[in-house]
Amino acid sequence: MLKTKIKLNTKDCDILRYLYDYRFLNAELLWHLITYGSQTNSAFHTAGKRPSKYGFGRQALYKRLRRLYANGYVERHYLTDLPFGRGYGHPRAIYGLGKQSAAILQEVEGIPAQDVRRMVTANRIKNPFLRHALELATFRVIVELACRKSNGRIALLFWEQGRSIGATVYGYNIKGKKEKLTVYPDAFFGLQISNKKNRHFFLEIDRGTEPIITHSKRANIRRKLLAYQAYYTSKKLSQVQLGNINGFQVLIVTPGEILDNTTISGRISNILHELLSNNQTYTSKSLFLLTTPSKLSLESPNSVFSYIWISPKIPDDPISIIE
Repeated sequence: MLKTKIKLNTKDCDILRYLYDYRFLNAELLWHLITYGSQTNSAFHTAGKRPSKYGFGRQALYKRLRRLYANGYVERHYLTDLPFGRGYGHPRAIYGLGKQSAAILQEVEGIPAQDVRRMVTANRIKNPFLRHALELATFRVIVELACRKSNGRIALLFWEQGRSIGATVYGYNIKGKKEKLTVYPDAFFGLQISNKKNRHFFLEIDRGTEPIITHSKRANIRRKLLAYQAYYTSKKLSQVQLGNINGFQVLIVTPGEILDNTTISGRISNILHELLSNNQTYTSKSLFLLTTPSKLSLESPNSVFSYIWISPKIPDDPISIIE
């Protein structure tokens, strides 16, 4: 593609920084992150070009992304099961950092260029992993925006991803046999809530690709649940670099439906059944909290703090993670 001259401005640097922090973002996620805080009221969610006094419009963002891509600052990735091209356009793309971003991020943000180059290489992943990475980024953006909208009541203390938050513990399986189990969460984050103790959560974005129960060595949901149970009782978390953290909960976002307080169906119902039918094994009744992707909304990010989480302790009465 023919390159065009581009002079990076503040918003371009914001885009590159967000892509470094989140790894993958589509245009919708980037737009919400960049434009939040605009005093535009009803105009805030209006697509297309707007006067500068109304903030940064979607078309302006698409234009900047096209120019950043043409000059090698960002790369485009596509989910192969989503249509793109004529009639859909670049908003269907998922963006990650490009090679040219290394120098500018080192200059402006102080991020070592070699770290950026490693991320660019690591971003060339296959479709299933790309979709999972985008869903994880979406959840994080929702949490971030919800904290911003709380007027200081709630703050995101930290967000950690990667192998550094994994752990190995010894626990007991359903048959009571001791075995080695691995905790490898999608993310670990903390919330500071006014007039309450800080809360800490492991996050599992479950796309339904793993069986809930299997007698083979294949990864499965039961093994994950048992690993978290063992990790919780081991108190090993207080020994990690993040400091003395007393307790945590596991948030599981999984397919299914929550129609009302008593009607839960699909995969979320099956996971809940696993927890309830083996209550002698899963002794920490409030450890796991489950919801579905449809209960989370970028347009209403406070949804993540609403009463949408199902606990095995009180399955017919959804709770909030901040109450």
